[in-house]
Amino acid sequence: MRTFYAGSHWFWVISRILFVALFVISIAQLGAEGGLRGADARLVNTVIAVGTLVIAVLAILEMARAKKPVWLRIIGGVFMSLLGLGLLSLFFFAQVRSGLEIVLALFVLWILLAGLRNLIMP
Repeated sequence: MRTFYAGSHWFWVISRILFVALFVISIAQLGAEGGLRGADARLVNTVIAVGTLVIAVLAILEMARAKKPVWLRIIGGVFMSLLGLGLLSLFFFAQVRSGLEIVLALFVLWILLAGLRNLIMP
């Protein structure tokens, strides 16, 4: 796996940037809709905001080829992995039938591989 990730370094850097952009757009859209209604929604969006910040810092460090702190890589990897597993459970339990099942499955795989990369690559 390390050779796979090492050979596709810039793909994963660009992936992090895209993930940050997607999360920022999502957070901005929720804010534009009139704010968060419940405590559970605030908790989830706070976790996503912190995860987005961690992924953004990791992307900046990766572009600078700087050493990434282990604790930051672990937080980013766990965040991405849990997000991927959450989307995977949504895929299976919500019975997605929109015709986009393959796209969602590829997106889940992409997120899981990105989380795994954060956990195993120095």
